[in-house]
Amino acid sequence: MYLTHVVCGLSMTEVGALFSRDRTTVAHACEVVEDRRDDPDLDKRVERLECAVAALAGALAWRGRCS
Repeated sequence: MYLTHVVCGLSMTEVGALFSRDRTTVAHACEVVEDRRDDPDLDKRVERLECAVAALAGALAWRGRCS
């Protein structure tokens, strides 16, 4: 949920709908991840995931232009 909100730019309401959850659940999940990013190892992992999701989203957008 965190990556969908942060990387893809979806609102918490939109993310909640995708995951069949309330926006307050999404907000809590995002807060938990943000709080845990103080750990340098976890922060690196999340950063790598952010880059991977952004690259995938970009590739899918590019593929859509070729259809």
